[in-house]
Amino acid sequence: MNINDFVAANSARSYLGLNPGTQSTSSTGAVGQGGLRKAEQRIQSQVDVTSAQLSSFGKLKSAVSGTQIAAKALGSLPNTSTNAAVKSAAESFVGAFNAAVSAAKTTSTGAGESATAQSASRVGRDLVRTVSADAPTRDSLKKIGFNLASDGSLTIDTKKFDAAQTADPAAVRITLAKMGQQVDKTATQELASNGNVSSTVSSLTQRASVLKNQQSTLASLQQTTGDTFGSGSSYGNAFSGFGNLGLSAYRNY
Repeated sequence: MNINDFVAANSARSYLGLNPGTQSTSSTGAVGQGGLRKAEQRIQSQVDVTSAQLSSFGKLKSAVSGTQIAAKALGSLPNTSTNAAVKSAAESFVGAFNAAVSAAKTTSTGAGESATAQSASRVGRDLVRTVSADAPTRDSLKKIGFNLASDGSLTIDTKKFDAAQTADPAAVRITLAKMGQQVDKTATQELASNGNVSSTVSSLTQRASVLKNQQSTLASLQQTTGDTFGSGSSYGNAFSGFGNLGLSAYRNY
């Protein structure tokens, strides 16, 4: 047995809760079967968590994409837009923005793992900061009826908005266009390959692939344990694939 086989075999035994120094043919089969079941349960638990995180981040990605589309519409309002069209675009943006902020909170709360939760939280914070960090932007938005609640959601005072449009429709369009362009920029960054949303989805997808491979390896081992666990000398070889897979997962994560 070379050093790689030794590390692989002992990595597998350690993962399955076996003592690397014991290879009794009378007890290895029973212990190994129990270890396989425990390993299967541990991996399945990780699969369930990762699947839930992927589903949640998928919804967040969709919500941020919806915000991006609504923001682009605000950022490119033509001068010929009617007051009704401008108001409709503003309301659509508010709905999309609030959905994204809410999705970020939901994803963060249910993510479990700290790094994944933090990534989701940053998405929500970045969106809220975009419409609140700049004092002139905040003041301009307040003048046309926009308000930012303590939970990060946006609301529109429709009476104030209508009055602002009646008084100076061009100023309203300029304010909305500026906000739309800023939010579009933030959403684009979040959805970029190195952004909070896309990079996390990519990481979770990779993790899901590793776990799937581990499950496949375990399934193969369970089919061959009858022969493998009966011969102490071949015990390490039976786990070489699983051990190497575990080492690979360790390096990746």
